[in-house]
Amino acid sequence: METEQPGPSARAEVEVAVSPAVAFRAFTEEIDQWWVPGPINFFDAGRATGMRIEPGVGGRVLETYGADDPLVIATVTAWVPGERLTLRGVVDDTETHILFEPTMTGTRVRVHQFLLPDGQRAFLFWPNVIGWLVPHLGSAVPPAPTARQQGDTS
Repeated sequence: METEQPGPSARAEVEVAVSPAVAFRAFTEEIDQWWVPGPINFFDAGRATGMRIEPGVGGRVLETYGADDPLVIATVTAWVPGERLTLRGVVDDTETHILFEPTMTGTRVRVHQFLLPDGQRAFLFWPNVIGWLVPHLGSAVPPAPTARQQGDTS
């Protein structure tokens, strides 16, 4: 169980109708396909050509600029495929926990980003971004039927 962190933080979650392993792979290996480009979605939108996550502990989250050196957004401090990913901010002083939890219909992807103790800067962007994963996977979890729908025989 995750403990509450003092200071600025943000949480968000989405549900997708794929397995935790598929959701993890899409989040990490396909980030460049689901990250929505735009002037407020990159640190240097004028030069940005995409996003990339290097696999494994010690990997980096990169904003890429074609042939130019990328901007390191974060480093990977935990990498458990299909279960969890932890990122330590480089452009800010945050840590982000991403959990991939199995549900009856797929996976709940939970994001918690928070300012580290003694940190000064927190760009709490992940909760605004995680929803972009849903259309990429092509399958959001449908809403549960209401009691009326379940018992309705007309």
